[in-house]
Amino acid sequence: MDLNPRAIPIYVLTFLSVYLLVRYGWAWFQWWWVEQERHYDQVLNYQLLMNTNPRHAMILTLVAVGMVGLIGYALGGVVWFIPAMVVGFLMPWLIIKHMFQKRLEKLNTQLVDGITSLASGVRAGLTLVQSMELLVANHVGPMKQEFAQLLREYHMGLDLNQAMRNASNRIGLSNYRLLFTAIEMHRIRGGNTGESLDRIAESIREIQRLEGKLDAIPAQGRFQARAIALAPLGLLAIYYVVDPKAVQMLFTEPIGRVVLLVASLIILGGYFWIKKIMNVDI
Repeated sequence: MDLNPRAIPIYVLTFLSVYLLVRYGWAWFQWWWVEQERHYDQVLNYQLLMNTNPRHAMILTLVAVGMVGLIGYALGGVVWFIPAMVVGFLMPWLIIKHMFQKRLEKLNTQLVDGITSLASGVRAGLTLVQSMELLVANHVGPMKQEFAQLLREYHMGLDLNQAMRNASNRIGLSNYRLLFTAIEMHRIRGGNTGESLDRIAESIREIQRLEGKLDAIPAQGRFQARAIALAPLGLLAIYYVVDPKAVQMLFTEPIGRVVLLVASLIILGGYFWIKKIMNVDI
């Protein structure tokens, strides 16, 4: 078998690529794996309190990358393979972020009722710890999980103030930080705990009312961003009814797939840009 001289550079480049991938890529992959496991452990077990093995989460991530990549290759060939793999890689991160945001929203919603329960328990003659145990027994959802974790740390010997600081750092919401800081200061200086908790609940209720009012202002802009992002799909459906062959070329021809990919990236970029502009923070 004769060796084509023109193919020698290709063989050399292929050999160098494989060598560099094995020599340096594996070490990078191991570092990335360890960092991602640490990140999953931080988010899933520390912040979301899900008690999940981070290695299992990593395996699911790789499975998602492979499955979405294969789906993209089946639908659009090589042009859609790499973008589909990127989407598969981002899917677990987006799902976890969505879960975390929903958890924070529910924690914020439950806060006033939780403070009212604490105040009622203290006025009934219970200690602060007993009032927290009453809250855990009578509530559901993320607030129950957070206060149960706080009490678990306290019963294991941690100081209650430090346990509340840990809960404040874990939750990351300013209203919870306000609550735990006020309770800590009250335990140091003394006073009527029930009245203090009632004042805190009233303050947080007013803060939430103002935040809700502020959140309603850019709601129309966010709706318009969703409408603009979905409008091309409606136009594509209308064009398919008018001229099916022309629309099918976008999915069957290489140049059509490239056009679809570029258009999708532009639409997504515009959607997230408008969404970021509409997020008002004070």
